Amino acid sequence: MQFLLFYIFTATNFIPLFMKQLLIAFCLIVLVQPATYAQTSWKSSDYMPEAYRKVMVLAKITDVVARKQLEDFTVKLLTDKGIVAIPAYANVKKTDGVSREAFLVIADSLQVDALLVYSVNGTEKRVKNTPSLSVGVGVGMYGGYAGASVPISGGAKMVTLVKLSAYFYNRASKDEQWAQPLSGTLEGGTDKLAYTFARTTVKAMMKDGMFITKK
Repeated sequence: MQFLLFYIFTATNFIPLFMKQLLIAFCLIVLVQPATYAQTSWKSSDYMPEAYRKVMVLAKITDVVARKQLEDFTVKLLTDKGIVAIPAYANVKKTDGVSREAFLVIADSLQVDALLVYSVNGTEKRVKNTPSLSVGVGVGMYGGYAGASVPISGGAKMVTLVKLSAYFYNRASKDEQWAQPLSGTLEGGTDKLAYTFARTTVKAMMKDGMFITKK
C-alpha cells in the first residue's frame, strides 16, 4: 500500500495536483474492496436437454412467504425464457412423506417432467454448512420432491447469511442432473433475496443449456 502511494507521488510529478488526488483516492478504493468469489454450477456429464412439458419449482422452506416468493420468482423468470413452469405450493398439498408411486401420480396429473428444488443448507454458518454438489444415488425426481422442509431463520434471531442449493431432476435419470450453490445476506424481508436466488439459478441454467426453448 505504501509502495503504491509512493509510486503515484513520484511517477506523476507532471500531473496536476487534483488529478493526482483522484488517482490516490481510486487506488485506496480498489485496495479496500472485499474479495468476492463466484459460485459455479455443476451439470451431469451425460445430461441431454429435453423439451419438458412442465417444470415444477419446489422450495423446501417452512416459511410460507419466503417459499412462495422463491417459487413464484423462479417460475416467472423461467416463463420469460420460454420454459413452462409451475410453483409447487399452488399445485400440491404435501411434499414430505409421499411415496414414490404417489409422487408419480401427482407428476403425471400435472404433466410435470422435471423438478427444480431449492434446499436449505444452513443459516449463519459460514464454514460447516457448505453447499453440496454430490450426485444422489438412485433418487431421481422423487428424491428431490420428498423430504421435510426447513426454516431459513434461526428462531427469533435475525438471519444474516442464508445458504441454499438448487437441484434439477428429470424423469430420464435416477440422479440429479444439475446443481447450483446459492448464498446471500438476508436483511429485513425475504423478497429481495428470493429474487436474487431465483435470478441466479435461472441465469445459470440457461447458460448451462438445461432446456430446449422455443424463443
